[in-house]
Amino acid sequence: MELGVVDEYRLWVLPAVTGKGAPLFPELDHAVKLRLVTSKAFPSGILEPVYTPVDE
Repeated sequence: MELGVVDEYRLWVLPAVTGKGAPLFPELDHAVKLRLVTSKAFPSGILEPVYTPVDE
């Protein structure tokens, strides 16, 4: 993320509560702005959002 070499982030959000959880990405020195470009919901409750970085 810090180098800006990824052009798309596809995540799977599972409908489960497991406590505090773990960070998905390492801590960065600056904010990375992302735009939600699409999202798909599955019958199982899983959500797949797709993000792209916002050029500034």
